[in-house]
Amino acid sequence: MRVGLFLIAVLINLNIWSQNSGDYPLDIPIILSSSFGELRPNHFHAGIDIKTKGIEGFKIYSIGDGYISRLQITHGGNGKAIYIKHDNGQSSVYAHLQKFSPRIEKIVKEIQYTNQSYTFRKYPKKNEFRISSKEMIGLTGNTGRSTAPHLHYELRDEKDRPINPMKFKSYSVNDTISPILLGVFYKNFRIDNKGAFQYDQSGFSKLKIKKINSSLYIADTLKTNGFISFGVNSYDKMNNTQNKMGLSKIISKNNGKIIFEIDFNKFSFDEWHHINNFIDYSTYKKSNFRIQKLFIEDSNPLSMYKRDLGNGIIEIKNEDLTSIYNIKLYDYNDNLTEVLIPITAIEKSYDEGKKIGLKDIVKINNDSTYKFDLNNSSIHISKNTFYHNTAIEIYNKEEILHVDQDTIPLLKPITIKFDVKRYNESIKDRMFVAKIGKENNYSFISNKRDNDKIIAKIKTLGDYKIKLDTIPPSIKILNLEDNQWVSDLKKLKVYISDKSSGIKSYNGWINDQWILLEYNPSKGLLTYDFNDNINSSNTRNDLSIKIEDNAGNISELNKVFYREIK
Repeated sequence: MRVGLFLIAVLINLNIWSQNSGDYPLDIPIILSSSFGELRPNHFHAGIDIKTKGIEGFKIYSIGDGYISRLQITHGGNGKAIYIKHDNGQSSVYAHLQKFSPRIEKIVKEIQYTNQSYTFRKYPKKNEFRISSKEMIGLTGNTGRSTAPHLHYELRDEKDRPINPMKFKSYSVNDTISPILLGVFYKNFRIDNKGAFQYDQSGFSKLKIKKINSSLYIADTLKTNGFISFGVNSYDKMNNTQNKMGLSKIISKNNGKIIFEIDFNKFSFDEWHHINNFIDYSTYKKSNFRIQKLFIEDSNPLSMYKRDLGNGIIEIKNEDLTSIYNIKLYDYNDNLTEVLIPITAIEKSYDEGKKIGLKDIVKINNDSTYKFDLNNSSIHISKNTFYHNTAIEIYNKEEILHVDQDTIPLLKPITIKFDVKRYNESIKDRMFVAKIGKENNYSFISNKRDNDKIIAKIKTLGDYKIKLDTIPPSIKILNLEDNQWVSDLKKLKVYISDKSSGIKSYNGWINDQWILLEYNPSKGLLTYDFNDNINSSNTRNDLSIKIEDNAGNISELNKVFYREIK
């Protein structure tokens, strides 16, 4: 009877396994450049990045039967991407494509010419465009926010939550290397008069560690008392690549008892920006490395934690003997790196922390709304803009609105306004809000007007200023002269740039018919494919290109060219 039940269970499991979304979508050796759940700016990585040998053009195959649920092309983000809803309920995503398959490319071109836009998002109806398992759907590329040719590949469950694609593959990516440890840190906590932990802005302290072997470290004895917890700076490596990747799981123990666990293999998109509460945001912004917190703040809603273990904070009492705190760092293949931290209790008094008494420092209660009026500017902060109560520095000096530094993460944007009524009417429409960066460089934020005010919703703290842009963008055709015959030219290439507010829009026409210009922002290159045959009925063709920047300046270029009718 037991054997029969066992065989039934095996068959059920095999059936479930056979229904998952296939194998890898490329037929080249699978080497990753990024892993699932890897730490990224403002989010966790929702897929895996597969190396394509530094080149573009490898065929991409659907990993299962289904239909196209979404097609999109964006200048940033995923670039050219296709989303497939599979018959088993899962979805797969393929991003940064060079181009789609001929069948899908035809659909894409029809959408683009109908919308008269290179970028778009299209959600076809269920089963409108069926896709078969192993069907070629596109070629690997480097479009969108991509720094090198690769395929970004995602797998999502029936509720559209990202899950680790490696869980469903018939073979593992080669990985025998334990996670790399760069640093171990600790932090003391206080409790307020209501018995709640105070998650203030004070930083971490670094522990000295000694490497015993490739996967074991021991820290110097930590002498402290009261409530403490820890953080690590760590990443993973795999065989045959130098890329730094993310961990799969972290477990902490105190005297052999598990007190903290986080699993990076599944999360939801509505929570992934809370990475800024998982890492020590201030350290990341100031020093460009991430301390991963081994404790859970009350304001952190991430579902990755095993919350029944508690918040990961431990108490060291004076009467305690030496404790052993143990950190276990795992990658997806269960390679392990461990850290042992001896802790000895001592008598210790705590300072009161940073005093908030400076003129420009304001305390922000997260349950309240605030409005600050300064010289020619104002700031509006709504409830729950920050993760918890905080203090920020605000002032207006030499036309710069200073809203602290980008070392405190925001949950909601802050609204700022600049009064421009003192400026000449002729230039007001060319003004915009810019964020001032290092070395006084700046980036466009907004030019939204409300009478004599320019409004911006800022997503990070920092310095903001009104800038003026009266210079139109530049346009230069790279491979076409006026009145030139170009019968054999396959693509028209146009270089565009704007050194102030940046490019907002671009359009082109041949003989008054709109043409599709593919834009590569990193190269400032517009490309038109003559196979679109917009100009097929005339040997003489009038080309017109119009570019607008974010301040409303417009440049136009017109040329005549000749092309043999085919």
